[in-house]
Amino acid sequence: MSSQIELFRENYLQDIFNSSEVNNDFYENVFTEKYAKELQEIGEIDEEIEISYWYETGIKVNGYSYDEDEQILNLFVTVFSQDISEKSLTKTEINQAFNRLEKFYKNSSDKSYYSKLEESTPVYDISYIIHKNKRNFSKIRFYLLSNKIISEKAETPPSVVLDEIEYSYRIWDISRLFRMNSSKQQREDILIDFDEISETPIYCLPAHLNTSNYESYLLVLPGTILSKLYADHGSKLLEQNVRTFLQAQGKVNKGIRNTILKKPDKFFAYNNGLTTIAEEIITEQTKGGLKIKKLKNLQIVNGGQTSASIYRALIKDKAKDQLSKLFVQVKLTIAPFDLVDDESEDTKFVQKISEYANTQNKVNAADFFSNHPFHVRMEEFSRRVYAKDATGGHRETKWFYERARGQYKDEQAFKTPAEVQKFLKEYPKKQLITKTDFSKYENVWEGIPDVVAKGAQYSFVEYAKEIGKKWEKGEAEYNEFYYKSAIAKAIIFKATEDIISNSPWYDGGFRAQTVAYSISYLDHIIKQKNKYFDFMNVWDKQKISFATQDLLKVITKTVYEDLTNPPTGVANVSQWAKKPGCWQSVQKIQIEIPSEFMNELLDKEEFSEDKKIAKKQQKQDNGIEAQKKVFDLIKNKKWQEIKSFAIDNNELTAYEIGLIDKAIIMHNDITNKEKVSIDLMNAVYRLEDIGLEI
Repeated sequence: MSSQIELFRENYLQDIFNSSEVNNDFYENVFTEKYAKELQEIGEIDEEIEISYWYETGIKVNGYSYDEDEQILNLFVTVFSQDISEKSLTKTEINQAFNRLEKFYKNSSDKSYYSKLEESTPVYDISYIIHKNKRNFSKIRFYLLSNKIISEKAETPPSVVLDEIEYSYRIWDISRLFRMNSSKQQREDILIDFDEISETPIYCLPAHLNTSNYESYLLVLPGTILSKLYADHGSKLLEQNVRTFLQAQGKVNKGIRNTILKKPDKFFAYNNGLTTIAEEIITEQTKGGLKIKKLKNLQIVNGGQTSASIYRALIKDKAKDQLSKLFVQVKLTIAPFDLVDDESEDTKFVQKISEYANTQNKVNAADFFSNHPFHVRMEEFSRRVYAKDATGGHRETKWFYERARGQYKDEQAFKTPAEVQKFLKEYPKKQLITKTDFSKYENVWEGIPDVVAKGAQYSFVEYAKEIGKKWEKGEAEYNEFYYKSAIAKAIIFKATEDIISNSPWYDGGFRAQTVAYSISYLDHIIKQKNKYFDFMNVWDKQKISFATQDLLKVITKTVYEDLTNPPTGVANVSQWAKKPGCWQSVQKIQIEIPSEFMNELLDKEEFSEDKKIAKKQQKQDNGIEAQKKVFDLIKNKKWQEIKSFAIDNNELTAYEIGLIDKAIIMHNDITNKEKVSIDLMNAVYRLEDIGLEI
């Protein structure tokens, strides 16, 4: 084992020990939850994992996640050692772990097994899910997670298909996690071998001439093969384009579904097809034509809804026969993902492909990922706004908003040990917030705990849609006050987690659901009193008050009892928590608000005044920033280029073209007036949406 992997393993293990102490939980549970979250962030699994530790002779399960829409069940078993010197994951351990997990699955198919388990526990939930859906699953994926390193002699068991259910096995040891975290792309390669997955050749037509840095092809994919690709790789095929991801996460398009089921032979004629990219291709010239043998890192940048609909037709509608008659046209470009398209700018070639492929579709939250102005602004606040020391000391720190995966680690990558220590003092690890976590902290205060209970990805998509719309109407709402309030919500969320973990009534399981519903309930009873929570008080102190803490202790216990005692006929707690009916039930809980807590709340006038001042300040900041950007474009002589692009695309109004003309001649109306500068930059942003690169 290399020294780098060994150091990574030791540091990872130390994080587990620390988190276990803070959360009052077993090492193995903390490790399983932490590793599963990593898998969720890279798109390996979509649903959040529920820790459901259960062990008896010959049987073991550590957790599960269940996608009810896709009928995919992920079962997790962990091989964990707290001994740093115990490093090798042996073939015997692997076989034993999978055998125990398989036995749990097989036993749970029988009602007599789950009925003997405690009903209010996660292991009962998963056992019940298995029994109820044993004939309906599309895929069962057995995961082995370990903080050891798999030995060279060990092998992953092959996938099998029984009664139309695919059973697959996946091993994620500590070395695989190290490689993923060390990789610049922060994901594993997607390797597709068409000779293995397709009985018939996949022919293609070259569509490039004398291009040195990219290749293009046209091809046709059978519906059966496209559904197979989506089944194997899911959302990992959609990482290069968020618009595609949001489309695929939404409801299945009825028109696409009807064509698949009723007129599959017309699908090719009716559907626009896919735009795809990949990093590498291996082809073979045959008598029948040029055949694609292998692809590396295929990505769908347009057509995510088409791909998802075809896959769901197979799973939900059992449309295997229809898919055999269905064909999809595909445009495929082969190029390195880091290829720079213009030497004068750091513009990625595949980014342009993605942008141009989607300009014809306006989706409100489509670009609401790492490059959206909302995320950029939150990142800017997090890099300059200091927070007080919660312990009363003099050291101020900052919260680190990670708008793109891996930023926090990248900031430390090339620093000396002394510089890393300085960075960690300024940005403590406990104050790292990912954008998906950010969405959860916000959504629980929006009265949608059922959406949050579906997992980080679902929560984020919902948040993206809403903020994307609101940003267009008035981006000044997202100011420093909003940022500080959001951090206060993060503090409340984390404090609620700690309250539950350290409560004597908590037996383990359903903590995530209890946190979400408890905070949403807190917000609900505050609104019933026509009051507002004082987030600035939490921000200023960097901790919740004793009155808030005491009330949350009461709320969390009551909410937990309600969640774990669902209505008659509802046997599964985790699935119940994802339903709007669960939230309706929790809202009926009656808890009296103590006067100490009431005294801390704000009236509408007080709360509105703070928001009004912050909004006004943000508008001023926007004006100053717009003036600076306009001046920079004047200095770099870019306005003529912008005007030409606008005229070619017939995008801007006569008023906006007139402003650009003034900018070209450096007119005082441009450089001295904030509103004019804002109008100019809004015009530029619209042009960038349709492909302008400056």
